[in-house]
Amino acid sequence: MPPSLQITPEDCSPLGQTILEYLDAKAISMNRLADLSGVAQPRLRGACFKGTCPTPETLRKLARVMGVHHLELYTLAYEGRFETSSEGNPYTLNLLVRELFETAREMALAAPQSAPSKTQLCKALIELGFLPNQE
Repeated sequence: MPPSLQITPEDCSPLGQTILEYLDAKAISMNRLADLSGVAQPRLRGACFKGTCPTPETLRKLARVMGVHHLELYTLAYEGRFETSSEGNPYTLNLLVRELFETAREMALAAPQSAPSKTQLCKALIELGFLPNQE
């Protein structure tokens, strides 16, 4: 069991809570995670708190060590900062990305090494039920 971090889940953003869960599951200290990821320990600790904005590079480094795609950590870090559409659609970018990765994980799929083409995205959106605007 890692030593007490003096950080409680209540102090943490969703990203911070995920980091604390990872530390607990792997039984490692925050210092060890900092060493493994190449992120300075004060920066890693700071990334855990509500209202902080970790850099994309910090998120990429953490994602590599934690075995997740960096966009998963990005959506956790910036949860609630993406607004719903002007039409009041309850889907946020955050929720959509999170559901994509959760479904991929459930299906034992890895994220692609390169971004899909516009054509592939269009086909996928139509298959998901997106319809042309009827304005």
